[in-house]
Order: sequence, then structure tokens, then C-alpha cells
Amino acid sequence: MLSEARKLTFQPRAKIIRTIGDQLISGPEAAIIELVKNSYDADASYVSVKFFPPLDEGECRIEVSDDGHGMTLDDIRQKWMEPATASKAKQRLTRSKNRKVMGSKGIGRFASAKLGDIMSLVSTAEDDGRLQTILIPELDWSIFTDDVYLHDIEIDYISQPAFDNTGTLIEIRNAKQTWNEARLKQLHLELRKLVSPREFLDDKDPDFKIFLDLSLCTKSTCGFAGDQIVTASDDQKPDDKHRVLAFPVLTACDYELIGSFDKVGKFEGTFQIKRAGRAPETISIEAPKSDEVLSPGAFHVQISIFDREPETIKKNMEAAGMSKTTAAEAKKMLDSIAGVSIFRNGFRIRPYGDSQNDWLTLDSRRVQNPSMKIGRNQISGIISVGDQHDTDLLERSSREGFEDNAAFQRLTALVLLLLDQFAEPKRYAFRSDTGIARKRDVTFDETRELAELAKIRKLVSTLEPKERAQAEHVISEQSAKLQDRIDQLQERHRILEATSSLGAIVGEVLHEGSPAARYIAEASDQLLLRYKSLLEGKGPGFEASKKAFSRKLPFIKDYGFKLNSLFVNLEPLAGGKRGKPQFFYPGRTIDSARELFASHNIPIETISETTNLELLGYPSDLSTAVLNIIGNSIYWLTEHKIPMPCVKVKISRDGDNAIILIEDNGPGVPAEFAEQIFEVGFSLKNGGTGLGLNIARETLARSGAKLFFHEGFVGGTQFEIRFPAKKIST
Repeated sequence: MLSEARKLTFQPRAKIIRTIGDQLISGPEAAIIELVKNSYDADASYVSVKFFPPLDEGECRIEVSDDGHGMTLDDIRQKWMEPATASKAKQRLTRSKNRKVMGSKGIGRFASAKLGDIMSLVSTAEDDGRLQTILIPELDWSIFTDDVYLHDIEIDYISQPAFDNTGTLIEIRNAKQTWNEARLKQLHLELRKLVSPREFLDDKDPDFKIFLDLSLCTKSTCGFAGDQIVTASDDQKPDDKHRVLAFPVLTACDYELIGSFDKVGKFEGTFQIKRAGRAPETISIEAPKSDEVLSPGAFHVQISIFDREPETIKKNMEAAGMSKTTAAEAKKMLDSIAGVSIFRNGFRIRPYGDSQNDWLTLDSRRVQNPSMKIGRNQISGIISVGDQHDTDLLERSSREGFEDNAAFQRLTALVLLLLDQFAEPKRYAFRSDTGIARKRDVTFDETRELAELAKIRKLVSTLEPKERAQAEHVISEQSAKLQDRIDQLQERHRILEATSSLGAIVGEVLHEGSPAARYIAEASDQLLLRYKSLLEGKGPGFEASKKAFSRKLPFIKDYGFKLNSLFVNLEPLAGGKRGKPQFFYPGRTIDSARELFASHNIPIETISETTNLELLGYPSDLSTAVLNIIGNSIYWLTEHKIPMPCVKVKISRDGDNAIILIEDNGPGVPAEFAEQIFEVGFSLKNGGTGLGLNIARETLARSGAKLFFHEGFVGGTQFEIRFPAKKIST
């Protein structure tokens, strides 16, 4: 017989309230920001944060006041006194100004517990047509301990008629931190970054202002002047004293990217090279395919990019009306606005945009490719996302950024895609074409041509016969020495390239070899355990061991051959010493390189229009080039999730050369970047080093071969390799 059903209920200790404030709110600056957001949700036109000296821990007093709609006694009893209430989550718009509600977790009010031990509250609101003030004289957070249950704590209040305007004042005493000059500067910085810079682009007065009143913090009371922290602008109104101003949008930048992603990830916008005085160029990106259900929703992007050369910074400052700014001050200003911030409903989501937060990993990308990639201190960006109810971007309970879910990862990937495929390559191409960036890399063939000293030989031809003979002898001797040095450098370069190329396909080696090696290791362990039973030839374990050996040994053999084939294919890339050029069949070399990509399940078809075609050179040179080109095709076909992807390698003869065409049906290379793809450092890949095609071209040159990109190819990408071939006997 079942016993009588009983129920249990939670009995929370009072300390849980302090825990909410201490654990879910990251720091004192974040706590004040939570109180500011509460004022915004109360439809206030302003919020003022005032500090009263002394500023030491245990002595400092803070007042947070606003002119919002205030709280009635019922509001305090049913909402304010209810931890984690869902009242704001259910009410998405504020009462009178229809603002989108900032707080929805019901924990912001406990930010005061993070700031000080004692809190007082005065709130005036309209209740049944009359103004009523509710006063909580003292709320001592220190009594919220493990010794008391939450329901046992009672808080005194006073209710009385009011005759002034609505609003709320929270006073915090016995501060838990010392608010020194450095901490107040950090608070001012956080409040400046909290407000969207877009208000600088609008002439109208914002409907919500933040004030930080440090007027009582003087050199005599605190050792510093608080008013100098909150610096007023020249055109600031008298009643806007102590107002926190957002960081300006520095429109005088070198490159500007503006536009929006829709809900599925399609981008429409413009890119402008302001440094050249060009008009905005319309750009569009189709939505990358994704299997994820979660979405960041539609969001707006405004990115300003700066070149950091001193003369460029000076011109931007002059264009922004700050001609008196020194180079050091200008760089400091750029540093202060650098980074990419995310805003929601007009307020910044911390910590995106902080100096220590590089959520797009811009600096690490730049380390890998400094000439192409943009660093964090070169960019100032604003991303405006939709409300939490309209997107899958979820704020953490700690108010420190978004949950790292598929929606946030999609947003990150889309922004990086915008930089990878438009902003960075367009900036690189402009700087390269105008000579601002470093000069393009000179090939060994060009260097050999210079080493012939043709211009000097032409000049020598005007000398007297006797002098000319002596001069030509000296020139030939020096030219031969230069050619010898170039040979040595090219050999060293070849070894470095082979190493680099080998490093570039380590991922393929791991992808192809790891499963085989793992299976061999695991199967061997299992067979060793059954080895004894198999040798005995009888017993209960014999039949099971026999089946295990007969089943697993063929797989071990197959995987062994697979690993051996992998190592054979990699051997030409090892970079060892080479002998003389040799005759070889291209099909075998191409097939070996092709095998490395077999696990990607993308068809790689070889079509030969001639038989018994032999090449003259080094198989490793062709193998390196083919690996890099096919590797690029595999990457872009996979990245864009091309339906029915394929790669074709076509072999034919053209006189004394073999023609090897490698083509795919991928997205192709934009025409504007066709001239840059062979340059070291140029890459359209996220995280690309820009080495592959340059290595392919230089490697082929050592065998007297050449690599071309066919810009006019329709329906994908096509490269042509012209390789010396064995002459046809007549």
C-alpha cells in the first residue's frame, strides 16, 4: 500500500538576496548600470548618479535619482519585493513612452546590495489619481544572512501624500568599495559606452539622459577634481552640466562599411574608400547556408576603419574639425573608440567594445596576416541587434554579454564574413594599387632578369672595343655570381615553401590519417586480448576470437595501406635535396595529390586529352601546386555549401608544354581581386594566410612552369598550369 503523498517546499535563506547581487552582477560599475537601466524602464527622461565624499569603503554615499513614473505600494510589494519577477518579461514595452524594456530577469534592483550595506528608497507615483510617496527609511543588507529565512525579514515603510512630480531616489550608504579617481574614470567610461553613439548623428535632443555628478569630489575632499572627469563640451546647455556624453562617431575615417543583415543572413549595404574620395559602392552578400535553427535576427552594422599612419590620422582629425589635436592625442582618441560594440535598444551590451574584449579575435587574425587583416585598434564599429523577443541572442544572467549559442556564433561569423570578403580585401587592393602598402613581391624570374644587368651591358656597348671587352668580362663574371646567389636563395626558399606547404595540409593529414591510426590502435588492443584464446584452438572464447580476427584484420590491412599511401603522397613535399629534372607522368602525381582530399566526398575528376604525355621537371613542384589549388577549391565549395560540388583536372598538350586546367563550380573570385590573389598575404578566407597561390606559382617556376588565373571563366574558378613537356619525337 502506498504511503500518504506529501509535498516539500523550498525555504530560502535571506542570504540568497545578497548572493543575487554579489554573484550575478559582475562589479560595481555593472551594478550602477543596472540601476540606470531601471530608470530607463521607468520612462524617466533622466537619471542622475551622485557621489558624496568621503569616497572610502564603508563611508562613501551614492544617490541614484530619476523622474520616472515611480512605484506605488503595490508595485513595491508585488514586483520590487519579488526576486526574479517576470513582470518586465511579460510587459515588453514601458508604460507611457513605449520603450522596449531593458530588464527582464528581475534581479537589477539588487544591484544596490553590490554597492553598499545600507539602502534607502523614496518613490513617488500616481496611485488612483493621487500622488503617493513610499519611503523605505533603511534596508540593511547585512541582516540577510544564513541565520534568517527570507520570509522572516520585515522591512519598514512609510506612505504619505505627495505634491511633487513622480520619480525614484535610491540612496546607498556604507559603500563596499573605495571609489577613487581611477574607478570613477572607469565608471564614466562605462556610462559613455553605454549610450549609443547614434545620438551624435541626430540633431534632436535624446529622450533619456545620464548624469554623473562628481561636483562634491574636490581636491580638498578627495584629492582630485571630479568635474574634470565628466568634461562638458563647448556647446553643452547649462542644465546639461554633469551629463554623460556618448563617444562620437568619427565619420572622418579612411574606409566606411554600412548596411544591414536580414533575418536569414543576407547583407545589403555600402562600402566607401573615403581616403580616396570615392563614392559609396553598393555591396551585397547572399546569406551563407546554415543548418542552425537559432538566429541572431536582423541587425545593422556601421564600421569605420582607420589607417594608422601619422599623416593619415592627422588628416582625419582635421576633417573632423580637430586640427589642433596632436598625433599622440589623436592616437589616444582612436584607441578610446576602437573595437566593435553591440547595442540593443540603444544601450551597449557589455563587454563588447571594451578595450580588453576582442570578441571578433581581430588582433589574432592580424598577427597571422598583418598586411591584409585589420586589427582591433584600426576599427570602430557599432552593431545594433534586435530585442531578445525577436532574436535568439540571449543575455547572460550576469549581464556580461550573450550566451555563446548558435545565434551568437552566427552573428560573429557574419560580421567576419563581411570583413573577410569585402572590407579587408578592398582596403588591401586600394593600398596596394596606390603604393601605400608594401610593394608587391618580386619573383625569382624577375630577379634573374635583373641579374643579367642588361642596361649596364647596353651602356658598355658604347665604349671603345678594348675597354668594352674588359667591361663585359667583369659584368659577365659579376652576373654569374649574382645568378649563383639567386640559385642558393631559391633553393632555400624552396625548402621553406615545402615546409609551409606541408604545414598547410596538416589538417588534411589529421583528417585522413587519424581515423585509420586510431582504428589500428584500438583493434590491435582488442585482438591482443583474444590472442591467447585463438591459439588454444578450443574453449568458449575460441569461436568469438576467430570471428574477431577474421573481421578486424582486413580493416587493419586496408588502413595500413591507406596510411602508407598517405605518407607516399606527402614524401615529395618533405623538402629534401633534389637531383636533376626528370621525366614523369602528370596523371600519377595529380592522382596522389587528389587522394589527400578523398575524405571530403567532393568528386575530383581527371580528364586527359592525350596519352603518354610526360613532363620535364620535378614531380614535387607540380604536386605542391595542385595541392594548394585543389585545397582552395575544396574550401570554397564546402564553405558555400555548393549543391553537387565538383573539381575537374583537365590535361592536354600545347606544343612543347602540357596544359593542366584545374576548375571548380564554386563561387569564383571577384574580378576586382583577380590581380591580388597571387600576392603574399592576400586571402579571402577567414583566417587565411595568403601563401598558397604564391607558393604554387613560385614552386612551378623552379620547373620552368607557369601558373595563370582565368578571370573570364564562368561558373566557378579556373587555373592553368603550363608545364614543360617531353618533346614529341619526329
